[in-house]
Amino acid sequence: MRVPKLERYRQLAAFPNFLEPPVKHLLETSFELSGKWNDAFFRRPAPLILEMGCGWGDFSLGLARRFPDRNILGLDVKGGRIWRGAAMALEEGLKNVGFIRIEGEALERLFAPGELDEIWVTFPTPYLRKPEKMLISPTFLARYRNLFAAEGFLHLKTDVEALAAYARKLWPLCGFRILDTESAEGRSDADVAHESIDTNFQTRAVGKNKSIYYIKATPIFGEIAPIPKSLLRLPWSR
Repeated sequence: MRVPKLERYRQLAAFPNFLEPPVKHLLETSFELSGKWNDAFFRRPAPLILEMGCGWGDFSLGLARRFPDRNILGLDVKGGRIWRGAAMALEEGLKNVGFIRIEGEALERLFAPGELDEIWVTFPTPYLRKPEKMLISPTFLARYRNLFAAEGFLHLKTDVEALAAYARKLWPLCGFRILDTESAEGRSDADVAHESIDTNFQTRAVGKNKSIYYIKATPIFGEIAPIPKSLLRLPWSR
Protein backbone atom coordinates (compact mmCIF):
# COMPACT_ATOMS: atom_id res chain seq x y z
CA MET A 1 0.00 0.00 0.00
CA ARG A 2 1.33 3.43 -0.96
CA VAL A 3 2.36 5.57 2.01
CA PRO A 4 1.45 9.29 1.64
CA LYS A 5 4.41 11.67 1.49
CA LEU A 6 3.60 13.46 4.76
CA GLU A 7 3.37 10.13 6.54
CA ARG A 8 6.73 9.10 5.10
CA TYR A 9 8.32 12.26 6.51
CA ARG A 10 6.70 11.63 9.88
CA GLN A 11 8.06 8.08 9.98
CA LEU A 12 11.50 9.17 8.81
CA ALA A 13 11.89 11.51 11.77
CA ALA A 14 11.62 8.49 14.08
CA PHE A 15 13.83 6.10 12.10
CA PRO A 16 17.07 5.31 14.01
CA ASN A 17 18.98 4.89 10.73
CA PHE A 18 18.07 8.35 9.37
CA LEU A 19 19.57 11.77 10.03
CA GLU A 20 18.69 15.25 8.79
CA PRO A 21 21.40 17.62 10.01
CA PRO A 22 20.19 21.21 10.60
CA VAL A 23 21.46 23.29 7.69
CA LYS A 24 21.63 26.55 9.66
CA HIS A 25 23.81 24.89 12.28
CA LEU A 26 26.18 23.57 9.59
CA LEU A 27 26.74 27.10 8.32
CA GLU A 28 28.56 27.82 11.57
CA THR A 29 30.20 24.55 12.58
CA SER A 30 30.75 20.94 11.61
CA PHE A 31 28.14 18.27 12.25
CA GLU A 32 28.40 16.53 15.62
CA LEU A 33 29.21 13.17 13.95
CA SER A 34 32.00 14.57 11.78
CA GLY A 35 35.00 12.33 12.37
CA LYS A 36 32.90 10.00 14.55
CA TRP A 37 30.57 8.17 12.15
CA ASN A 38 32.01 4.74 12.82
CA ASP A 39 32.26 5.20 16.59
CA ALA A 40 29.06 7.13 17.35
CA PHE A 41 26.64 6.09 14.60
CA PHE A 42 27.63 2.57 13.52
CA ARG A 43 29.42 1.81 16.82
CA ARG A 44 32.10 -0.31 15.20
CA PRO A 45 35.29 0.21 13.18
CA ALA A 46 34.90 -0.54 9.46
CA PRO A 47 35.56 1.02 6.05
CA LEU A 48 33.15 3.94 5.61
CA ILE A 49 31.42 4.16 2.22
CA LEU A 50 29.20 7.03 1.02
CA GLU A 51 26.73 7.00 -1.87
CA MET A 52 25.99 10.48 -3.21
CA GLY A 53 22.49 11.04 -4.56
CA CYS A 54 21.27 7.67 -3.27
CA GLY A 55 17.62 8.25 -4.28
CA TRP A 56 15.48 5.32 -3.10
CA GLY A 57 18.53 3.71 -1.52
CA ASP A 58 18.65 0.65 -3.78
CA PHE A 59 22.40 0.76 -4.29
CA SER A 60 23.24 1.59 -0.68
CA LEU A 61 21.10 -1.33 0.44
CA GLY A 62 22.78 -3.58 -2.11
CA LEU A 63 26.21 -2.64 -0.79
CA ALA A 64 25.08 -3.20 2.81
CA ARG A 65 23.75 -6.67 1.98
CA ARG A 66 26.82 -7.65 -0.02
CA PHE A 67 29.39 -6.23 2.40
CA PRO A 68 28.25 -6.67 6.02
CA ASP A 69 31.78 -5.80 7.16
CA ARG A 70 31.49 -2.24 5.80
CA ASN A 71 29.58 0.82 6.98
CA ILE A 72 27.39 2.40 4.29
CA LEU A 73 25.78 5.85 4.17
CA GLY A 74 23.36 7.04 1.50
CA LEU A 75 22.95 10.79 1.02
CA ASP A 76 20.14 12.52 -0.86
CA VAL A 77 18.12 15.72 -0.55
CA LYS A 78 14.76 14.04 -1.22
CA GLY A 79 13.38 12.58 1.99
CA GLY A 80 10.42 10.94 0.27
CA ARG A 81 12.83 8.71 -1.63
CA ILE A 82 15.18 8.04 1.26
CA TRP A 83 12.20 6.79 3.30
CA ARG A 84 11.96 3.67 1.17
CA GLY A 85 15.60 2.70 1.62
CA ALA A 86 15.61 3.47 5.35
CA ALA A 87 12.37 1.55 5.91
CA MET A 88 13.64 -1.46 3.98
CA ALA A 89 16.92 -1.47 5.93
CA LEU A 90 14.98 -1.56 9.21
CA GLU A 91 12.69 -4.28 7.91
CA GLU A 92 15.68 -6.43 6.92
CA GLY A 93 17.60 -5.68 10.10
CA LEU A 94 20.54 -4.11 8.24
CA LYS A 95 22.56 -2.30 10.88
CA ASN A 96 25.47 -1.35 8.62
CA VAL A 97 23.59 1.24 6.53
CA GLY A 98 22.23 4.69 7.32
CA PHE A 99 20.73 7.57 5.38
CA ILE A 100 21.27 11.34 5.44
CA ARG A 101 18.95 13.98 4.02
CA ILE A 102 20.87 17.10 3.02
CA GLU A 103 22.34 18.89 0.00
CA GLY A 104 25.70 17.59 -1.19
CA GLU A 105 27.24 21.03 -0.74
CA ALA A 106 27.32 20.37 3.01
CA LEU A 107 29.62 17.38 2.60
CA GLU A 108 32.68 18.89 4.25
CA ARG A 109 30.63 19.77 7.34
CA LEU A 110 29.38 16.19 7.65
CA PHE A 111 32.70 14.36 7.49
CA ALA A 112 36.24 14.97 8.69
CA PRO A 113 39.23 14.99 6.32
CA GLY A 114 40.35 11.42 5.63
CA GLU A 115 37.17 9.86 7.05
CA LEU A 116 35.74 8.32 3.86
CA ASP A 117 37.15 5.19 2.25
CA GLU A 118 34.92 5.12 -0.84
CA ILE A 119 32.37 7.33 -2.58
CA TRP A 120 29.87 6.03 -5.13
CA VAL A 121 28.03 8.32 -7.55
CA THR A 122 25.37 6.20 -9.23
CA PHE A 123 23.39 7.49 -12.21
CA PRO A 124 23.77 11.20 -11.36
CA THR A 125 21.64 13.82 -13.09
CA PRO A 126 23.55 15.08 -16.15
CA TYR A 127 23.15 18.84 -15.94
CA LEU A 128 23.97 19.45 -19.58
CA ARG A 129 23.74 23.23 -19.33
CA LYS A 130 25.18 23.59 -15.82
CA PRO A 131 27.87 20.90 -15.47
CA GLU A 132 29.24 22.63 -12.36
CA LYS A 133 26.15 21.36 -10.50
CA MET A 134 26.91 17.72 -11.24
CA LEU A 135 28.05 15.41 -8.44
CA ILE A 136 31.15 14.59 -10.51
CA SER A 137 32.12 18.20 -11.29
CA PRO A 138 35.47 19.73 -10.24
CA THR A 139 33.73 21.48 -7.32
CA PHE A 140 32.54 18.18 -5.87
CA LEU A 141 35.76 16.39 -6.75
CA ALA A 142 37.67 18.89 -4.59
CA ARG A 143 35.37 18.06 -1.68
CA TYR A 144 35.82 14.34 -2.21
CA ARG A 145 39.62 14.61 -2.28
CA ASN A 146 39.60 16.41 1.04
CA LEU A 147 37.51 13.71 2.70
CA PHE A 148 39.18 10.60 1.30
CA ALA A 149 41.46 8.34 3.27
CA ALA A 150 44.94 7.80 1.81
CA GLU A 151 43.78 4.93 -0.41
CA GLY A 152 40.23 6.03 -1.15
CA PHE A 153 38.21 5.18 -4.25
CA LEU A 154 35.69 7.20 -6.24
CA HIS A 155 33.20 5.22 -8.36
CA LEU A 156 30.85 6.41 -11.10
CA LYS A 157 28.03 4.47 -12.75
CA THR A 158 26.05 6.12 -15.54
CA ASP A 159 24.10 5.30 -18.67
CA VAL A 160 25.03 8.65 -20.25
CA GLU A 161 28.05 8.20 -22.51
CA ALA A 162 28.81 11.94 -22.56
CA LEU A 163 28.88 11.97 -18.76
CA ALA A 164 31.42 9.14 -18.71
CA ALA A 165 33.51 11.02 -21.28
CA TYR A 166 33.33 14.15 -19.11
CA ALA A 167 34.65 12.18 -16.12
CA ARG A 168 37.49 10.62 -18.07
CA LYS A 169 38.53 14.02 -19.37
CA LEU A 170 38.18 16.11 -16.21
CA TRP A 171 38.98 13.80 -13.31
CA PRO A 172 42.72 13.44 -14.11
CA LEU A 173 42.91 17.25 -14.12
CA CYS A 174 41.24 17.36 -10.69
CA GLY A 175 43.70 15.16 -8.82
CA PHE A 176 42.31 11.70 -9.56
CA ARG A 177 43.93 8.75 -11.30
CA ILE A 178 41.47 6.63 -13.26
CA LEU A 179 42.06 2.92 -12.71
CA ASP A 180 41.79 0.06 -15.15
CA THR A 181 39.17 -2.13 -13.47
CA GLU A 182 40.03 -5.03 -15.76
CA SER A 183 43.55 -5.24 -14.35
CA ALA A 184 44.64 -6.87 -11.10
CA GLU A 185 45.58 -3.45 -9.69
CA GLY A 186 42.29 -1.76 -10.35
CA ARG A 187 39.75 -4.53 -9.86
CA SER A 188 38.35 -5.36 -6.43
CA ASP A 189 35.45 -7.30 -4.96
CA ALA A 190 33.34 -4.12 -5.06
CA ASP A 191 33.93 -3.82 -8.80
CA VAL A 192 32.47 -7.26 -9.29
CA ALA A 193 29.63 -6.78 -6.82
CA HIS A 194 28.23 -3.55 -8.24
CA GLU A 195 27.37 -5.28 -11.50
CA SER A 196 24.77 -7.41 -9.74
CA ILE A 197 23.20 -4.65 -7.62
CA ASP A 198 20.04 -3.55 -9.41
CA THR A 199 18.61 -0.07 -9.02
CA ASN A 200 15.58 1.59 -10.59
CA PHE A 201 17.81 3.65 -12.85
CA GLN A 202 19.92 0.69 -13.96
CA THR A 203 16.89 -1.50 -14.64
CA ARG A 204 15.34 1.29 -16.69
CA ALA A 205 18.55 1.82 -18.66
CA VAL A 206 18.99 -1.89 -19.39
CA GLY A 207 15.34 -2.08 -20.45
CA LYS A 208 16.08 0.61 -23.06
CA ASN A 209 19.20 -1.30 -24.24
CA LYS A 210 21.51 1.41 -22.94
CA SER A 211 25.12 0.72 -22.05
CA ILE A 212 26.24 1.12 -18.43
CA TYR A 213 29.55 2.94 -17.98
CA TYR A 214 31.66 2.35 -14.88
CA ILE A 215 34.66 4.46 -13.87
CA LYS A 216 36.83 4.03 -10.79
CA ALA A 217 39.51 6.46 -9.62
CA THR A 218 41.78 7.11 -6.67
CA PRO A 219 42.89 10.53 -5.40
CA ILE A 220 46.37 11.88 -6.02
CA PHE A 221 47.20 14.34 -3.28
CA GLY A 222 49.11 17.54 -3.88
CA GLU A 223 48.59 20.80 -5.75
CA ILE A 224 46.30 20.95 -8.78
CA ALA A 225 46.78 23.31 -11.68
CA PRO A 226 43.78 25.51 -12.56
CA ILE A 227 41.50 23.89 -15.12
CA PRO A 228 41.05 25.88 -18.35
CA LYS A 229 37.52 27.27 -18.56
CA SER A 230 37.28 25.92 -22.08
CA LEU A 231 37.36 22.38 -20.68
CA LEU A 232 34.83 22.81 -17.88
CA ARG A 233 31.83 22.44 -20.17
CA LEU A 234 33.15 19.46 -22.11
CA PRO A 235 31.79 17.29 -23.59
CA TRP A 236 28.63 19.35 -23.94
CA SER A 237 30.20 22.20 -25.90
CA ARG A 238 32.08 21.97 -29.14
